[in-house]
Amino acid sequence: MILLRNEIYNRELRWMELVTASMQTFAAIFRPFLKVLMFLFLPISLLETVILQRMAQVQGTMIHIDGSMAPTQPQVQQMLEQMMQMMTQEFLLYAVAMFLQPVGNIAIAKMVKQYLDGEKMEAGKAIGEALNHMPAILITGFIYGSLVLLGSFVIVPGVYFGIAWGLYACVIAFEDKKGWDALRASKELVQGKWWKTLGYLFLLSCVAMLWNTAFDFLCGFMGEGLKRDLFYQFLCYISVGFTAVGECLLYLNRKAVAEGACVFGTGFVNDFASAEDMPAEPVEGTVDGVAEEKTEEIVPLLEDKKDENENK
Repeated sequence: MILLRNEIYNRELRWMELVTASMQTFAAIFRPFLKVLMFLFLPISLLETVILQRMAQVQGTMIHIDGSMAPTQPQVQQMLEQMMQMMTQEFLLYAVAMFLQPVGNIAIAKMVKQYLDGEKMEAGKAIGEALNHMPAILITGFIYGSLVLLGSFVIVPGVYFGIAWGLYACVIAFEDKKGWDALRASKELVQGKWWKTLGYLFLLSCVAMLWNTAFDFLCGFMGEGLKRDLFYQFLCYISVGFTAVGECLLYLNRKAVAEGACVFGTGFVNDFASAEDMPAEPVEGTVDGVAEEKTEEIVPLLEDKKDENENK
């Protein structure tokens, strides 16, 4: 764990190094993560499953009406109503992603910090601290979600800001910022490294998609229905948890590098360094840890060497 912490805070890690560190960290926090999975992500999974079921019903109705050769006036009216319902369900699904899922992500980030600090990992404490950030999550999530959604109509701005501001949950968790301040802090960590960030997040997404494919195959044995959909949605949050760990480690690594805190005992890293990592302090009778007797022997030698160089 100390070796991993030193790696995270001493230099900027490459993609595969961060992915490997994410897997190692996720395995280490998996048991307390299960509590976050049960208390936060299970209710979210249930809510998402209900929304998706309603969307499927609305879509089926719309397909049936659209298949009519000559839709009547009541059918046209029904089609418009179904379209409004579809938009409502999509908005609810988006709201879950913007306002509820970040609570779990922040709780996971708190546990990652507990692990790197060498503290006892307490899921209850992490969840409580995450819930305390709810006002910041609502404010920042609203701004982020609205602007990224508007930008997505032009595609390029939506993708750019989605990546540049993508670390805002970690900023809320560790810097207690909100709104524009949180988005600005995230953008500063991504600035000049946007493509690297995109590549790394894409790599995390690929790992998550592989897991989700395996979960889908596993759930296939359950047949079709609400239970199957709920179980699959629930399992997918294991992948969400892994992605949250990866984003957290990226944030911590970028933050340490950005603040020049690549030596323990300075700046950002000071909070994470244990006593055994700190340099030894000078004690009485020594000069920077070197005994005075040795110092007195070395000084004349240096002076003699200086005289020889001057004579030459």
